[in-house]
Amino acid sequence: MKRIYLFMFLAIWMFAACSSNSGTVKSDASITESPAETQAAAPAETSASKSSDEVFHHTGVGFSMTKPGGWKYLSPEIVKTASESMKWNDAELEKMIKNNPNAPLVVITRYQEPYPTLNPSVAITIVNLPVEGMRPKDILNMSTEVLKRAYPDLAYVDEVQDANVDGINGAYTKIKYTMAAGDKKFPTLTRMWLVPRGKIMFTVGMSGPQEGSDVSEESFSEILKSIRIEK
Repeated sequence: MKRIYLFMFLAIWMFAACSSNSGTVKSDASITESPAETQAAAPAETSASKSSDEVFHHTGVGFSMTKPGGWKYLSPEIVKTASESMKWNDAELEKMIKNNPNAPLVVITRYQEPYPTLNPSVAITIVNLPVEGMRPKDILNMSTEVLKRAYPDLAYVDEVQDANVDGINGAYTKIKYTMAAGDKKFPTLTRMWLVPRGKIMFTVGMSGPQEGSDVSEESFSEILKSIRIEK
């Protein structure tokens, strides 16, 4: 059976694939390295007040995020393996995901892998705005509807709504659905924010189990508050 975190990470990443049309990410800032290359066992830059692995900072896209103590970075190799190994029950959806050129900027998990059940995770991605001027709420609504083809039991916990991340107006939703790995099923809770900046947008995905000590709402809230995006 494939490791559970692969399913969790890809469930989040699917939002990015469904929220963007195609093409490589471009921004006003100079991006000298691909998103996949920026993922590392330690952040690109750190704050002097933090230990060396707590703050992920990508100068090319002007994004930073503080990782809770004990959380782990997911390596680019694992991210690549996950994206190449998954099979979906919808051929069109699978093609959309596999053709998505936007590797996550960074992925973190609560526990070291392998982990015996759902591992709480956070994935940050940058994608092109599918239509200039389109409202983040409309983009997120369409993305969620596409995901229902992969998860027929998908239901809203929090309806798609306006939201603010680091002073930037965007959109947010929380959904629940069941992931399957072999003969096992895992009730999953995913939160997603879309944060536009110019012609691109950041997707912030946070996922974990629906019940128990690993729901991780406090940690997810702490991570969201730590996000800084250069205006």
